Amino acid sequence: MISDIQQLLYEHFSTIPFHNLDLLYGRPLQGGIPGGTCSDKTLAFLTDLKKLDVDAQLHSAFIGKQEIHRLVRLNFEGRILFADVGNGWPALNLFPADEGVSFECFGMTYRSVVTENWVRVFHRRQGKESLQMEINVTPKAEAEVYEQINSRYTSGIEYPFSKSLRFSLIVGNAFLFLRGNRLERYSIHSFSSVELSERDIPAAINSEFGFDVSSYFL
Repeated sequence: MISDIQQLLYEHFSTIPFHNLDLLYGRPLQGGIPGGTCSDKTLAFLTDLKKLDVDAQLHSAFIGKQEIHRLVRLNFEGRILFADVGNGWPALNLFPADEGVSFECFGMTYRSVVTENWVRVFHRRQGKESLQMEINVTPKAEAEVYEQINSRYTSGIEYPFSKSLRFSLIVGNAFLFLRGNRLERYSIHSFSSVELSERDIPAAINSEFGFDVSSYFL
């Protein structure tokens, strides 16, 4: 079952993009594209998990001391595991609540540290490691997490992506992340980046990621 969950996690990171287009530009009248920020991606993942008959629920985590991140809590054979499918970066493995783990993907490293009732996740890329999130293992009522999701854009909370474009996805053998007008490409053996002009961004998302986002920029 764990392998099935891991496979589903990879499928979501490689087919459903993390993006903040709806936040920045509003959802187009003709509809938008799949994915979104952590809440959107987590809800989609949770729906697919329940098809596998997995005991799972919404959970929250802290970024920069603010409880603004959503992920999935899995209860599996007496263990608690967290799936961070809503991450803008490719967190492709599960994070247990009872032991620290470390794994690499696309030239990046993730490691978790478990202390008392917390799981702290660190992310290392381009030689620099940072604390990515802090998970309080104690669950909240799922209704409360849903309420946080429903009010996320009206509560006045400032997110790390509130003012600058984000779009990321696993594409082939690389992980692509568009941050502002900088397109970064990560793979096991290399890293590259290119600066885009504002007018070239929609075409770049189409050609590099395979999504037509022109309706957002009309």
